[in-house]
Amino acid sequence: MKYPFSPEILEAMPEELAEVYRALELTLLRNISEQLTTGKINEVTLQNIRELRSHGISLDEIQKAIKDASGISEKTLAELFADVVERNQVYYANALDLVKLTMPEALLDAAAINAIVEQTEDEVLNITRSMGFVVDSGRTYLPPAKAYDWALNNAAIQVNSGISYNKAIANATKQLADSGLKVVDYESGHRDHVDVAVRRAVMTGINQLNRQYDEKAMQELKTDLVEVSAHAGARDVDGPNGWENHKAWQGKIYRWQKYAEMFPGVSGGDYPDFEETCGLGDVTGILGANCRHSYHAFIEGVMEPTYTEKQLANIDPPDFEYEGQKYTHYEATQVQRSMENTIRKWKRREAAATNAEDKAIAKARIQVLKAKYKEFSEAAGLRMQPERMKAYTKVR
Repeated sequence: MKYPFSPEILEAMPEELAEVYRALELTLLRNISEQLTTGKINEVTLQNIRELRSHGISLDEIQKAIKDASGISEKTLAELFADVVERNQVYYANALDLVKLTMPEALLDAAAINAIVEQTEDEVLNITRSMGFVVDSGRTYLPPAKAYDWALNNAAIQVNSGISYNKAIANATKQLADSGLKVVDYESGHRDHVDVAVRRAVMTGINQLNRQYDEKAMQELKTDLVEVSAHAGARDVDGPNGWENHKAWQGKIYRWQKYAEMFPGVSGGDYPDFEETCGLGDVTGILGANCRHSYHAFIEGVMEPTYTEKQLANIDPPDFEYEGQKYTHYEATQVQRSMENTIRKWKRREAAATNAEDKAIAKARIQVLKAKYKEFSEAAGLRMQPERMKAYTKVR
Protein backbone atom coordinates (compact mmCIF):
# COMPACT_ATOMS: atom_id res chain seq x y z
CA MET A 1 0.00 0.00 0.00
CA LYS A 2 1.65 3.17 -1.21
CA TYR A 3 1.22 6.51 0.55
CA PRO A 4 -0.38 8.89 -1.99
CA PHE A 5 1.79 11.93 -1.21
CA SER A 6 5.25 11.13 -2.51
CA PRO A 7 7.78 14.02 -2.55
CA GLU A 8 7.28 14.29 -6.32
CA ILE A 9 3.50 14.60 -5.97
CA LEU A 10 3.80 17.16 -3.17
CA GLU A 11 6.20 19.24 -5.23
CA ALA A 12 3.85 19.25 -8.21
CA MET A 13 0.62 20.04 -6.35
CA PRO A 14 1.05 23.84 -5.94
CA GLU A 15 2.48 24.32 -9.43
CA GLU A 16 -0.76 25.20 -11.21
CA LEU A 17 -1.35 28.05 -8.74
CA ALA A 18 2.23 29.27 -9.18
CA GLU A 19 1.71 29.30 -12.96
CA VAL A 20 -1.36 31.51 -12.56
CA TYR A 21 0.66 34.20 -10.80
CA ARG A 22 3.63 33.96 -13.15
CA ALA A 23 1.18 34.56 -16.00
CA LEU A 24 -0.32 37.51 -14.13
CA GLU A 25 3.18 38.96 -13.70
CA LEU A 26 3.85 38.79 -17.46
CA THR A 27 0.40 40.21 -18.24
CA LEU A 28 0.97 43.28 -16.06
CA LEU A 29 4.45 43.88 -17.50
CA ARG A 30 3.13 43.70 -21.08
CA ASN A 31 0.24 46.02 -20.23
CA ILE A 32 2.52 48.68 -18.71
CA SER A 33 5.01 48.37 -21.58
CA GLU A 34 2.28 48.79 -24.21
CA GLN A 35 0.85 51.86 -22.47
CA LEU A 36 4.28 53.48 -22.31
CA THR A 37 5.02 52.91 -26.00
CA THR A 38 1.68 53.97 -27.50
CA GLY A 39 2.09 56.32 -30.45
CA LYS A 40 5.26 57.86 -31.87
CA ILE A 41 7.87 58.13 -29.17
CA ASN A 42 11.09 58.68 -31.04
CA GLU A 43 11.55 62.20 -29.71
CA VAL A 44 9.36 62.51 -26.64
CA THR A 45 9.98 65.66 -24.62
CA LEU A 46 9.37 66.37 -20.97
CA GLN A 47 6.14 68.09 -22.04
CA ASN A 48 5.02 64.91 -23.80
CA ILE A 49 5.72 62.96 -20.61
CA ARG A 50 3.62 65.42 -18.61
CA GLU A 51 0.77 64.87 -21.08
CA LEU A 52 1.11 61.10 -20.79
CA ARG A 53 1.01 61.42 -17.01
CA SER A 54 -2.06 63.66 -17.13
CA HIS A 55 -3.93 61.09 -19.20
CA GLY A 56 -2.89 58.34 -16.81
CA ILE A 57 -3.31 54.68 -17.51
CA SER A 58 -6.54 52.76 -17.63
CA LEU A 59 -6.48 50.43 -14.67
CA ASP A 60 -9.29 48.31 -16.08
CA GLU A 61 -6.97 45.78 -17.73
CA ILE A 62 -4.73 45.54 -14.68
CA GLN A 63 -7.68 45.10 -12.32
CA LYS A 64 -9.28 42.55 -14.65
CA ALA A 65 -6.06 40.51 -14.87
CA ILE A 66 -5.74 40.44 -11.07
CA LYS A 67 -9.42 39.56 -10.66
CA ASP A 68 -9.13 36.76 -13.25
CA ALA A 69 -6.07 35.34 -11.50
CA SER A 70 -7.86 35.45 -8.15
CA GLY A 71 -10.88 33.64 -9.61
CA ILE A 72 -8.75 30.93 -11.20
CA SER A 73 -6.75 30.44 -8.01
CA GLU A 74 -9.90 30.12 -5.88
CA LYS A 75 -11.33 27.42 -8.19
CA THR A 76 -7.98 25.62 -8.44
CA LEU A 77 -7.49 25.65 -4.68
CA ALA A 78 -10.92 24.12 -4.13
CA GLU A 79 -10.13 21.33 -6.61
CA LEU A 80 -6.68 20.77 -5.10
CA PHE A 81 -7.94 20.38 -1.53
CA ALA A 82 -10.76 18.10 -2.67
CA ASP A 83 -8.07 15.88 -4.20
CA VAL A 84 -6.02 15.94 -0.97
CA VAL A 85 -9.08 14.91 1.05
CA GLU A 86 -9.92 12.09 -1.36
CA ARG A 87 -6.37 10.71 -1.34
CA ASN A 88 -6.27 10.67 2.45
CA GLN A 89 -9.70 9.09 2.80
CA VAL A 90 -8.88 6.25 0.39
CA TYR A 91 -5.41 5.57 1.83
CA TYR A 92 -6.48 5.44 5.46
CA ALA A 93 -9.60 3.42 4.64
CA ASN A 94 -7.24 0.77 3.26
CA ALA A 95 -4.94 1.10 6.28
CA LEU A 96 -7.82 0.56 8.69
CA ASP A 97 -9.00 -2.37 6.63
CA LEU A 98 -5.59 -4.01 7.09
CA VAL A 99 -6.14 -4.16 10.84
CA LYS A 100 -9.83 -5.07 10.52
CA LEU A 101 -11.11 -1.69 11.73
CA THR A 102 -14.07 0.18 10.30
CA MET A 103 -13.36 3.51 8.66
CA PRO A 104 -15.42 6.41 10.06
CA GLU A 105 -17.63 8.04 7.45
CA ALA A 106 -15.19 10.95 7.47
CA LEU A 107 -11.81 10.72 9.16
CA LEU A 108 -11.81 14.53 9.51
CA ASP A 109 -15.00 16.53 9.96
CA ALA A 110 -15.96 19.18 7.41
CA ALA A 111 -15.30 22.05 9.85
CA ALA A 112 -11.64 21.06 10.29
CA ILE A 113 -11.13 20.74 6.54
CA ASN A 114 -12.90 24.01 5.74
CA ALA A 115 -10.87 25.91 8.34
CA ILE A 116 -7.62 24.93 6.59
CA VAL A 117 -9.01 25.60 3.12
CA GLU A 118 -10.32 29.03 4.12
CA GLN A 119 -7.05 29.91 5.85
CA THR A 120 -5.14 29.04 2.67
CA GLU A 121 -7.58 31.00 0.48
CA ASP A 122 -7.17 34.03 2.76
CA GLU A 123 -3.39 33.73 2.61
CA VAL A 124 -3.39 33.63 -1.21
CA LEU A 125 -5.83 36.58 -1.30
CA ASN A 126 -3.54 38.56 1.02
CA ILE A 127 -0.62 37.81 -1.28
CA THR A 128 -2.64 39.11 -4.23
CA ARG A 129 -3.51 42.30 -2.35
CA SER A 130 0.04 42.98 -1.14
CA MET A 131 2.08 42.15 -4.24
CA GLY A 132 4.02 44.81 -6.12
CA PHE A 133 7.26 45.75 -7.86
CA VAL A 134 10.43 46.64 -5.96
CA VAL A 135 12.53 49.26 -7.79
CA ASP A 136 15.15 51.96 -7.20
CA SER A 137 17.67 49.39 -5.90
CA GLY A 138 15.10 48.02 -3.48
CA ARG A 139 14.12 51.37 -1.96
CA THR A 140 10.69 51.73 -3.59
CA TYR A 141 7.74 49.35 -3.41
CA LEU A 142 5.06 49.84 -6.09
CA PRO A 143 1.58 48.33 -6.13
CA PRO A 144 0.80 47.27 -9.74
CA ALA A 145 -1.48 50.30 -10.27
CA LYS A 146 1.40 52.68 -9.45
CA ALA A 147 4.00 51.11 -11.75
CA TYR A 148 3.01 53.15 -14.82
CA ASP A 149 3.28 56.49 -13.00
CA TRP A 150 6.62 55.47 -11.51
CA ALA A 151 7.97 54.54 -14.96
CA LEU A 152 6.94 57.96 -16.32
CA ASN A 153 8.53 59.80 -13.39
CA ASN A 154 11.68 57.75 -13.75
CA ALA A 155 11.75 58.47 -17.49
CA ALA A 156 11.30 62.21 -16.87
CA ILE A 157 14.36 62.28 -14.62
CA GLN A 158 16.41 60.44 -17.25
CA VAL A 159 15.20 62.59 -20.16
CA ASN A 160 16.05 65.70 -18.14
CA SER A 161 19.63 64.41 -17.89
CA GLY A 162 19.90 63.97 -21.66
CA ILE A 163 18.80 60.35 -22.15
CA SER A 164 16.29 59.67 -24.93
CA TYR A 165 12.74 58.69 -23.97
CA ASN A 166 13.12 55.32 -25.70
CA LYS A 167 16.18 54.50 -23.62
CA ALA A 168 14.66 55.92 -20.45
CA ILE A 169 11.50 53.83 -20.76
CA ALA A 170 13.54 50.73 -21.59
CA ASN A 171 15.58 51.32 -18.42
CA ALA A 172 12.45 51.77 -16.31
CA THR A 173 10.62 48.70 -17.60
CA LYS A 174 13.80 46.64 -17.17
CA GLN A 175 13.72 47.53 -13.47
CA LEU A 176 10.09 46.36 -13.27
CA ALA A 177 10.98 43.14 -15.09
CA ASP A 178 14.00 42.37 -12.93
CA SER A 179 11.90 42.90 -9.85
CA GLY A 180 8.92 40.88 -10.96
CA LEU A 181 5.87 40.80 -8.71
CA LYS A 182 7.12 40.59 -5.16
CA VAL A 183 5.50 40.07 -1.79
CA VAL A 184 7.21 41.86 1.10
CA ASP A 185 7.12 40.77 4.74
CA TYR A 186 7.31 44.15 6.46
CA GLU A 187 8.29 42.68 9.84
CA SER A 188 11.34 40.81 8.56
CA GLY A 189 11.91 42.73 5.34
CA HIS A 190 12.06 39.41 3.46
CA ARG A 191 10.93 39.51 -0.16
CA ASP A 192 9.63 36.66 -2.28
CA HIS A 193 8.45 36.45 -5.85
CA VAL A 194 4.68 36.10 -5.90
CA ASP A 195 4.77 32.55 -7.31
CA VAL A 196 7.13 31.46 -4.52
CA ALA A 197 4.85 32.99 -1.88
CA VAL A 198 1.80 31.29 -3.40
CA ARG A 199 3.57 27.91 -3.56
CA ARG A 200 4.53 28.23 0.11
CA ALA A 201 1.00 29.16 1.18
CA VAL A 202 -0.50 26.23 -0.72
CA MET A 203 2.11 23.77 0.56
CA THR A 204 1.47 24.95 4.12
CA GLY A 205 -2.25 24.26 3.68
CA ILE A 206 -1.63 20.81 2.18
CA ASN A 207 0.81 19.91 4.96
CA GLN A 208 -1.61 21.10 7.65
CA LEU A 209 -4.44 19.03 6.17
CA ASN A 210 -2.24 15.95 5.77
CA ARG A 211 -0.96 16.32 9.33
CA GLN A 212 -4.48 16.38 10.72
CA TYR A 213 -5.37 13.27 8.72
CA ASP A 214 -2.17 11.52 9.84
CA GLU A 215 -2.77 12.26 13.50
CA LYS A 216 -6.43 11.28 13.36
CA ALA A 217 -5.45 8.04 11.64
CA MET A 218 -2.83 7.30 14.30
CA GLN A 219 -5.57 7.55 16.93
CA GLU A 220 -7.89 5.27 14.96
CA LEU A 221 -5.10 2.78 14.23
CA LYS A 222 -3.74 3.01 17.79
CA THR A 223 -0.14 3.31 16.66
CA ASP A 224 2.75 5.47 17.87
CA LEU A 225 4.86 5.04 14.73
CA VAL A 226 5.28 7.13 11.59
CA GLU A 227 7.19 6.48 8.39
CA VAL A 228 8.93 9.43 6.71
CA SER A 229 9.16 9.68 2.92
CA ALA A 230 12.45 9.92 1.02
CA HIS A 231 13.67 11.40 -2.25
CA ALA A 232 16.89 11.88 -4.18
CA GLY A 233 18.56 15.24 -3.74
CA ALA A 234 17.36 15.79 -0.17
CA ARG A 235 19.04 18.60 1.75
CA ASP A 236 22.32 17.27 3.13
CA VAL A 237 23.64 20.36 4.92
CA ASP A 238 24.27 19.97 8.66
CA GLY A 239 22.99 22.50 11.20
CA PRO A 240 23.04 23.17 14.94
CA ASN A 241 19.94 21.07 15.70
CA GLY A 242 20.81 18.02 13.62
CA TRP A 243 17.51 17.85 11.76
CA GLU A 244 18.66 20.41 9.18
CA ASN A 245 20.26 17.50 7.29
CA HIS A 246 17.14 15.91 5.82
CA LYS A 247 19.06 13.19 4.02
CA ALA A 248 20.17 11.79 7.39
CA TRP A 249 16.63 11.09 8.65
CA GLN A 250 14.52 10.57 5.53
CA GLY A 251 12.85 7.26 4.69
CA LYS A 252 12.92 5.82 8.21
CA ILE A 253 10.41 4.86 10.91
CA TYR A 254 10.08 6.88 14.12
CA ARG A 255 8.19 6.79 17.38
CA TRP A 256 6.06 9.85 18.14
CA GLN A 257 6.30 10.31 21.89
CA LYS A 258 2.84 11.75 22.53
CA TYR A 259 1.26 8.68 20.90
CA ALA A 260 3.60 6.37 22.79
CA GLU A 261 2.14 7.89 25.97
CA MET A 262 -1.37 7.53 24.58
CA PHE A 263 -0.85 3.89 23.54
CA PRO A 264 1.88 2.53 25.86
CA GLY A 265 3.59 -0.66 24.67
CA VAL A 266 1.71 -0.75 21.37
CA SER A 267 4.93 -1.17 19.34
CA GLY A 268 7.98 -2.96 20.65
CA GLY A 269 10.83 -1.94 18.37
CA ASP A 270 13.61 0.51 19.18
CA TYR A 271 12.75 3.60 17.14
CA PRO A 272 14.24 7.14 17.28
CA ASP A 273 12.07 9.99 18.52
CA PHE A 274 10.17 11.59 15.64
CA GLU A 275 10.03 15.21 16.74
CA GLU A 276 13.60 15.40 18.06
CA THR A 277 15.15 13.68 15.04
CA CYS A 278 13.15 15.24 12.19
CA GLY A 279 12.52 18.69 13.69
CA LEU A 280 8.73 18.65 13.38
CA GLY A 281 7.43 22.19 13.87
CA ASP A 282 10.73 23.89 13.04
CA VAL A 283 11.18 25.85 9.81
CA THR A 284 14.34 23.84 9.03
CA GLY A 285 12.80 20.44 9.81
CA ILE A 286 10.20 18.17 8.24
CA LEU A 287 7.29 20.11 6.67
CA GLY A 288 9.42 23.27 7.02
CA ALA A 289 10.47 25.73 4.32
CA ASN A 290 11.00 24.07 0.92
CA CYS A 291 10.71 20.60 2.47
CA ARG A 292 9.10 17.96 0.24
CA HIS A 293 9.05 15.21 2.84
CA SER A 294 5.90 13.90 4.47
CA TYR A 295 5.06 11.26 7.05
CA HIS A 296 2.22 8.82 7.63
CA ALA A 297 1.00 6.39 10.25
CA PHE A 298 2.91 3.10 10.34
CA ILE A 299 1.67 -0.16 11.89
CA GLU A 300 4.34 -2.47 13.21
CA GLY A 301 3.94 -6.06 12.04
CA VAL A 302 1.33 -5.12 9.45
CA MET A 303 3.09 -2.69 7.09
CA GLU A 304 6.48 -3.20 5.47
CA PRO A 305 9.01 -0.32 5.42
CA THR A 306 9.13 1.41 2.04
CA TYR A 307 12.93 1.63 1.98
CA THR A 308 15.80 -0.60 3.07
CA GLU A 309 18.94 0.89 4.61
CA LYS A 310 20.81 0.03 1.40
CA GLN A 311 18.25 1.88 -0.74
CA LEU A 312 18.49 4.97 1.45
CA ALA A 313 22.29 4.87 1.39
CA ASN A 314 22.24 4.82 -2.42
CA ILE A 315 19.22 7.03 -3.09
CA ASP A 316 21.33 9.78 -4.67
CA PRO A 317 23.18 9.27 -7.97
CA PRO A 318 26.98 9.57 -7.73
CA ASP A 319 28.62 13.01 -7.72
CA PHE A 320 29.33 14.26 -11.21
CA GLU A 321 31.45 16.83 -13.00
CA TYR A 322 30.14 19.55 -15.29
CA GLU A 323 32.36 22.12 -17.00
CA GLY A 324 35.21 21.32 -14.65
CA GLN A 325 33.22 21.55 -11.42
CA LYS A 326 32.03 18.68 -9.22
CA TYR A 327 28.48 18.58 -7.86
CA THR A 328 26.57 16.42 -5.43
CA HIS A 329 23.01 15.56 -6.44
CA TYR A 330 21.66 18.09 -3.92
CA GLU A 331 23.96 20.83 -5.26
CA ALA A 332 22.78 19.99 -8.78
CA THR A 333 19.14 20.53 -7.79
CA GLN A 334 20.05 23.97 -6.43
CA VAL A 335 21.81 24.87 -9.69
CA GLN A 336 18.76 23.72 -11.62
CA ARG A 337 16.48 25.96 -9.50
CA SER A 338 18.84 28.89 -10.13
CA MET A 339 18.72 28.29 -13.88
CA GLU A 340 14.90 28.23 -13.78
CA ASN A 341 14.89 31.56 -11.92
CA THR A 342 17.18 33.11 -14.55
CA ILE A 343 14.98 31.91 -17.42
CA ARG A 344 11.92 33.39 -15.70
CA LYS A 345 13.77 36.70 -15.31
CA TRP A 346 14.46 36.87 -19.04
CA LYS A 347 10.85 35.97 -19.83
CA ARG A 348 9.85 38.99 -17.74
CA ARG A 349 12.34 41.15 -19.66
CA GLU A 350 10.84 39.96 -22.93
CA ALA A 351 7.32 40.81 -21.72
CA ALA A 352 8.42 44.27 -20.55
CA ALA A 353 10.56 45.14 -23.59
CA THR A 354 9.58 48.46 -25.18
CA ASN A 355 11.47 48.01 -28.44
CA ALA A 356 12.11 45.26 -30.97
CA GLU A 357 15.83 45.06 -30.24
CA ASP A 358 15.42 44.40 -26.51
CA LYS A 359 12.67 41.86 -27.21
CA ALA A 360 14.89 40.01 -29.70
CA ILE A 361 17.80 39.98 -27.24
CA ALA A 362 15.57 38.56 -24.52
CA LYS A 363 14.18 35.85 -26.81
CA ALA A 364 17.67 34.83 -27.91
CA ARG A 365 18.89 34.75 -24.32
CA ILE A 366 15.96 32.55 -23.29
CA GLN A 367 16.82 30.03 -26.02
CA VAL A 368 20.47 29.89 -24.94
CA LEU A 369 19.50 29.46 -21.28
CA LYS A 370 16.99 26.72 -22.10
CA ALA A 371 19.65 24.81 -24.03
CA LYS A 372 22.05 25.17 -21.09
CA TYR A 373 19.33 24.05 -18.68
CA LYS A 374 18.69 20.93 -20.77
CA GLU A 375 22.40 20.14 -21.03
CA PHE A 376 23.01 20.53 -17.29
CA SER A 377 19.89 18.56 -16.31
CA GLU A 378 20.92 15.67 -18.54
CA ALA A 379 24.48 15.70 -17.19
CA ALA A 380 23.13 15.68 -13.62
CA GLY A 381 20.51 13.02 -14.34
CA LEU A 382 17.77 15.40 -13.22
CA ARG A 383 14.26 15.52 -14.62
CA MET A 384 13.74 18.80 -16.43
CA GLN A 385 10.85 20.78 -14.97
CA PRO A 386 9.58 23.10 -17.72
CA GLU A 387 6.38 23.60 -15.68
CA ARG A 388 8.42 25.78 -13.31
CA MET A 389 8.99 28.24 -16.18
CA LYS A 390 5.47 28.02 -17.58
CA ALA A 391 2.69 30.59 -17.34
CA TYR A 392 -0.97 29.68 -17.06
CA THR A 393 -2.49 30.40 -20.46
CA LYS A 394 -5.96 31.43 -19.23
CA VAL A 395 -4.70 34.70 -17.77
CA ARG A 396 -4.36 37.22 -20.58
